Amino acid sequence: MLLVGGGCEHRVRSGGSDSLATAEGATPKHVSWEARFAMTEGGRPRATIKASRMEQYRTADSSYSVWRSMNDTARVRVYLFDQEGDSSATVTADSLVFQDQKGLLDAYQNVVVVTEDNKRLETEHLIWSQADRNIRTKRFVRIRTPSEVVQGTGLVAEEDLDTYQLGRFSAEVEVEDEGQ
Repeated sequence: MLLVGGGCEHRVRSGGSDSLATAEGATPKHVSWEARFAMTEGGRPRATIKASRMEQYRTADSSYSVWRSMNDTARVRVYLFDQEGDSSATVTADSLVFQDQKGLLDAYQNVVVVTEDNKRLETEHLIWSQADRNIRTKRFVRIRTPSEVVQGTGLVAEEDLDTYQLGRFSAEVEVEDEGQ
């Protein structure tokens, strides 16, 4: 794995305590600007995260990073790659939390997934699992493909949206007329 940052700062709390708790919440151990994090599997690219700001946090039992855009026009981007290292999907969101040890990525607010074959998913929260290459949400989701629009609440899907299962759903499907 590779972590590249355009600028960074290291924060150490004064007072001799290494506790993360403050009145405002956890304090990041490290902050990077214009950050990029690349994951590989077997020498092939697996995912790349890019954001204006990345904050790393450590707790007694885990570590995680929070990725954010710092203005309204920038978005956090995650580029996903298939087993051969080819691009499979791009995820954009307002922010995300990456749990490195668990291989889980939580994307929040205005989440959009676009695949190489023009499938588009929209939701407000999405979880990507590095281990099983799936995305999940319990929230409302809309998927647009060249031939259909489906929407529902609850989703389990392959990251390239080739197969997916929706909970409660409705769909608009283009049907070819047999008489033509």
